Order: sequence, then C-alpha cells, then structure tokens
Amino acid sequence: MSAFTRMMNSSVARDAAVSRSMAESTEAVVTELRWQVNKLTLANMALFELLQARLGITEDEMLAKMTEIDLRDGKLDGHAPAPQPIVCEVCGRPYSKRHNHCLYCGHVNMHGTAF
Repeated sequence: MSAFTRMMNSSVARDAAVSRSMAESTEAVVTELRWQVNKLTLANMALFELLQARLGITEDEMLAKMTEIDLRDGKLDGHAPAPQPIVCEVCGRPYSKRHNHCLYCGHVNMHGTAF
C-alpha cells in the first residue's frame, strides 16, 4: 500500500469518525426536542381540558383563536408570528421582548408580557 493510499485511508477514517460523532450529537438533540414537544403537547392538552371543563370553551373556539393568532403576521402557515421588538419609551430605540429593559439607555420596561 502506498503512502498516498495510507494517507487517504487515514483521512477517510477521521472523516467517518467525525461524521459518526456529529450524527450521535444530532440524535441527542433530536431526542431532547422530541421530549420537549411531547411535554408541551401534554401541557396544552391539560390546559385545553381545564378550559373546556371550567369555562366551557369549545374546540371550535380554540381553533378559531389559533387561526386568528396564526394570521397576525399575514400568513396562515401554522407558525406563531415572530415577536415584534419593543420601542423604548425614553430613547425610541427598538429592543427584544426577551429583555425587561432597554439595552441602550437602561429604561426598565414595566409593560412586559408572558410571550
């Protein structure tokens, strides 16, 4: 076997090992995401059953509200609309709703939401 062939085999073996490692890592991420989706599905089912039992909300009302929310971005695509930035009351600059204060001037946003 030539030196070139040994070098190529070594390179292929390294690439295969890296690919296997990446596949295992991706599989772990997918497993975690599936677990999270299943937990969220269970929580949503529980919430809906509570709403039905305690407030009499029907499935049609829930589906209509889901459609209304889905259309807030102008597209009926099954996705929640992207969050819109907050405009600071003090300096007028936009910042993410993930923060409870303006990243530019430090003004605290007292009008936060759960989402």
